[in-house]
Amino acid sequence: MRFLLLISVALLFASCQKRSDFFVFDCIVFDETVNTPVSGASVVMKVQRASGGFNPNFETVGTATTDSDGRFYMEVEKDVYYSYRVEVTHPDHFFEAFSINPDNVPFSTAYSSTFVVDPKAWVSTHLINQNMSQTATFNLVAENGNCTECCPEGSTIIQGSLVDTVFTCPVYGEQQVSVAGNYVDQNGSVHQIAETAFVQAFDTTTITVIY
Repeated sequence: MRFLLLISVALLFASCQKRSDFFVFDCIVFDETVNTPVSGASVVMKVQRASGGFNPNFETVGTATTDSDGRFYMEVEKDVYYSYRVEVTHPDHFFEAFSINPDNVPFSTAYSSTFVVDPKAWVSTHLINQNMSQTATFNLVAENGNCTECCPEGSTIIQGSLVDTVFTCPVYGEQQVSVAGNYVDQNGSVHQIAETAFVQAFDTTTITVIY
């Protein structure tokens, strides 16, 4: 019994010694918009190593998947780094990359932080030309911050009398959006387009414009 106890203590000590060679990250991925942790998110840890001089390239040093509480745990071999970058990917959320200052990573305890991601939603603008109009110009207006994946801000011009088409693109979920613009009827008169809708997270909202 005493022998087994000694082995257990030795293994525990060895484990502690091994862990001292790693920086530990114990963090959460969270969606503040719908107030829920994000489970099943893929997390990639990348670093810029300082050894051998400044290296602008990031290399992957760890991956993880968040649990039902949005939590992920990762160990990164201790070294001198210029920067850490955490990349979070989830099918229902927009990709996000977060920078961590190495000065903020504790040497002997876990680094803890909450990484906030935004929920995806989709808007389908359905244009139907029922009145033999000539041209329609529309723009989807939404609050999307600096999102590069989201609906473009520029106007879209549709020409032709036989139009029944749908334009679908992603936006941040849980917000009011609008389709604004104008169309020119067959007589050359200009009419305004102004349609609004509330877009729920993780869902597709269709806005129909008949002109």
